[in-house]
Amino acid sequence: MIPFLFVERCVPDSNGCTRFCRPLTKPLIQRTMRIVPFCECKGSTFGINNKVLRKFFCEEMRFFLLLHGFMRRITEKVKQFIHKNGLLNDRARVVVGLSGGPDSVCLAMLLQELGHEVIAMHCNFHLRGEESMRDEQFVVSLCRRMGWELHQVDFNTLKYAQNQKISIEMAARELRYEQFHSLLQEAKAEAIAVGHHQNDNVETMLLNATRGTGIRGLCGMQPRNGNVVRPLLCLTRQEVLAYLEDIGQDYVTDHTNQEDDYARNKVRLDVLPLLERINSGAMKNLASTQENLSEVMKVYQQAMRETISECVKNKENGEVVILLDKLNHTPSPISVLHEMLSPLGFNKVQMQELLSAQSESGKIISAGRRRVLVDRQCIIIEAEHYPTPHIHQEVLPIESLHIQKDTSHAYLDADKVHGELTLRIPQKGDTFAPFGMGGKRKLLSDFLTDLKLTLFEKERQPLLMDGDEIVWVVGRRSSELYRVDKNTKTIICLSL
Repeated sequence: MIPFLFVERCVPDSNGCTRFCRPLTKPLIQRTMRIVPFCECKGSTFGINNKVLRKFFCEEMRFFLLLHGFMRRITEKVKQFIHKNGLLNDRARVVVGLSGGPDSVCLAMLLQELGHEVIAMHCNFHLRGEESMRDEQFVVSLCRRMGWELHQVDFNTLKYAQNQKISIEMAARELRYEQFHSLLQEAKAEAIAVGHHQNDNVETMLLNATRGTGIRGLCGMQPRNGNVVRPLLCLTRQEVLAYLEDIGQDYVTDHTNQEDDYARNKVRLDVLPLLERINSGAMKNLASTQENLSEVMKVYQQAMRETISECVKNKENGEVVILLDKLNHTPSPISVLHEMLSPLGFNKVQMQELLSAQSESGKIISAGRRRVLVDRQCIIIEAEHYPTPHIHQEVLPIESLHIQKDTSHAYLDADKVHGELTLRIPQKGDTFAPFGMGGKRKLLSDFLTDLKLTLFEKERQPLLMDGDEIVWVVGRRSSELYRVDKNTKTIICLSL
């Protein structure tokens, strides 16, 4: 088939012959088609009045009208998806993960066609030998031809995976996104765009289902996750490939995508084809199910926010307190716990254990570095970081003393302090002489228990020390050994 450039209209030339001219200005069409003039002037064999040629020309025009319509449909579909989900502003600077594969190439082409500025990032993970270098060379050539700014980075992915004790897939993901976010800041771009499409999302849905998941997992990847956007989630793999074919744009393929060594490849190569043999509309129906679940998810999230606000108190020290009496009256206590604890690494078995241990005050369940405590009628989520108190210290003569009777202030006899005052947290066996007890010593742990502090609060309680002696249980009580008396001449005023 001879490629013709679709024309806007026809005008007569200087010889009075009709020539088809004024090509459409679509740069992608112009790169892949050429103008063939039609006239009956000297030496030409392409007479427009020739019946055979006229028929041939009409068929060609019909083909390119269909082609142009398909391309516009794809472009408009992505444009509407970006607008509907608020992914990008007009003419945005976008970091595009460009591997050289069909998905990323299609993404970059469409974003440029929609008027966005493409900043390409290519990561070479050096996992496929010469094929990795081939991909890199292809991306360099493509970016040079398209005029795209290109950033390249090389990784020793195997070494990173071994050091972090994670899978190669996870290592590549962590390395890639770390670089993406670094470039996002450096280039002052609006977002990071990645080329996941509808088929990828259905695969994610099925993988999550086999591992066990809830509504969120069945929804799969979302159009936006922080600064990461996925403009192609509205397109199928077939639409991506058809678009590239129609604009005459080549790409590279990763041979490992055709190997069923990985779980995702097994779903793509084995499971989905089997489902489509059972029901030819399986892919479309699964994608539709994801859309329905995403809408349900909006209702679920709103209801969950309202429920959590009724069940939870946030403490100033960063701890989160779940009130069991409120939790137990929700329609699904386990769902509320899942919403709050799953992001911290806790699993369903641990959540069920928490609900069963409501009468076991002091029970702790851990997930990695995070801990949850059952304490009386509460479940307490340990703070990720506890604030270090800032203590203001002032030395004054006794005549200037103006006592404020609250726990955020303490007053010491300066002559009774023997060294530099320092901060630390409790240690096993700590004792001190609480103010007002006549110098009688008491285990610090018992003192804090009497104040009904949680185990987490006890562990993190700041102590102001004079050597090995507790001067002030910060914000609670000072020591009797440093009290101001009738012989005091100089005082140290402490305040939070």
